[in-house]
Amino acid sequence: MGQGGYTCHEFVQAIGEPVTVALRSRIPLETDLDIVHRDDRWHLVDPSDPGTVILEATRWSADYPTTTPVSIEQAADARGGFPLTAEEHPAPHCLSCGVGDDSLQVQAGPLGDGRWATPLRLPEWAVVDGAVDMSLVWMAVDCSCGWYIGHSMPAPGQAVTVQFAVDVIAPIEPETDYALVAWHGDYSPRWDGRKRGAAAALFDSAGNLVVSSRSFWVSPA
Repeated sequence: MGQGGYTCHEFVQAIGEPVTVALRSRIPLETDLDIVHRDDRWHLVDPSDPGTVILEATRWSADYPTTTPVSIEQAADARGGFPLTAEEHPAPHCLSCGVGDDSLQVQAGPLGDGRWATPLRLPEWAVVDGAVDMSLVWMAVDCSCGWYIGHSMPAPGQAVTVQFAVDVIAPIEPETDYALVAWHGDYSPRWDGRKRGAAAALFDSAGNLVVSSRSFWVSPA
């Protein structure tokens, strides 16, 4: 199925307003999808099955938790603690967190203070029409939170994103090192049954916050 962070970015770009996105159904591949605006919400649907909402966007005012900056070196050390081998990776071909040479290598590990982190460096090919393709950043944020949610404490099963929002505060440059941090944000740090929340923050080498995010996750198990 389609990657949640990437698809949410494309959906939000098409809407052009500050929104939070709920992921309602599996995202189909190789399918032309429609955006339908009704009842002050936007729905992403498959025209062959318009009654099934894939993504749903709602207007909101940006509201994100904050955390202290993490250095590039700290993020690199944390990635050394990534908990899975290549053979155990559930999505080894993912462009964001996979193990292939073209992957962004978003493989977060524990910082030791409850937060998880990984370095992020976008390659030159991330520039499209003179600007960085921000869908890659949304993908990276989604994956970093996924590793935190699923491995920072025992999970009832593999979790999936059900709510996602990202705020880009400053431009992202290619071939530049950033530190991507995931933690519980203003949610409970523990699982509430099958539910758990996460936040993410991207810092440049000077410790400036350039991207914020919050997300909510559910384990189907």
